[in-house]
Amino acid sequence: MIYVGVDLGYGWVKAMSSTGKRVVFPSLVGKGHDRGLTNMFGEEKHTLSNMNVMYKGENYFVGELAKESRSLSRIFERERFNHLYTHILLNTAIQLVTEGESGSVKLSTGLPLDFYGAQAKDFQQSIKGVHPAIEWVSGSLAGRTEQINIEDALVFPQGASAVYAALFNHEGKLTYPQYMNKGALIGLIDIGYRTTDFVVVEIQENNGFMPMTKLSGTIDDGVINLTRDIRQAFKVRSGGADLNEFHLNRVMQDERLTYKGKTLDFEDVIHSSKKSIAMNIVDRLKNVWGEESDLFDAIFLAGGGGELFEPFIQKPFDERLIKIQESQFANAIGYLRLGNAIFNHRK
Repeated sequence: MIYVGVDLGYGWVKAMSSTGKRVVFPSLVGKGHDRGLTNMFGEEKHTLSNMNVMYKGENYFVGELAKESRSLSRIFERERFNHLYTHILLNTAIQLVTEGESGSVKLSTGLPLDFYGAQAKDFQQSIKGVHPAIEWVSGSLAGRTEQINIEDALVFPQGASAVYAALFNHEGKLTYPQYMNKGALIGLIDIGYRTTDFVVVEIQENNGFMPMTKLSGTIDDGVINLTRDIRQAFKVRSGGADLNEFHLNRVMQDERLTYKGKTLDFEDVIHSSKKSIAMNIVDRLKNVWGEESDLFDAIFLAGGGGELFEPFIQKPFDERLIKIQESQFANAIGYLRLGNAIFNHRK
């Protein structure tokens, strides 16, 4: 039996399995089309950036390749578990980390804190059971048709799972024993693509922890705010042109872009945007946490956005934030470790 943890982020899908395999790819799906010219030039088919699948008889580009689709989409609906693309991303991720040898798996995944109470049960039911087969036209499993059966599923609150990943290593041993005193308060800020989850837990006896609801929640700010600012700046500088996902990523990485033979520099835009977004997040956190955060024993920083915004969010917290080592994978790691513990306990 393979255990799998999947973090279906708004920006990136992160997945890992009990076999040690892990993947990360953009949370993008688009209608597929024939790429005869590409195939003529002999593009490498067996890569993560080249995922073309057939699902329920329809052709889709997934992840990086979706940027070539004429109808690219991210799933921003509140009830994402109903969306067809959620199931395509989930199935693709599971098959990648089980390398097609899936059969039956036990899955752990999660939802943002604000949606967790209302949606966790429905999400859990919607993903259990035998899923439609995926035919891999290209990508890591090119030429194969695979089908998974999610024998059992657990849905955890995002952020709380990242706390577990921060406090315990893969062997279940304590990473920071100095913070594990009964009554200690541990905070975590998880900056994602669309939202920022924040959670505070109180350490219990025997190294357990209890989330403190009044100090935990979701902020509607994240990396997406930065992408909007870059797109807006490009529109102004180009005289109204739009920036697609591919070129947006280039700007995020290089802070510049060539347009009509001229180099457009976005360094100042990116810096001021990051600073502004970080301050919004800090203001919201300070509003909820007040002066209590001064008494937290530790505050962890997680998420892909945690990496991006760390320089701007440290100072308001007196340089106390501890960046989780694998911050982008923090929730996926937490899901897998928590899931393993619960599934094994049920045996």
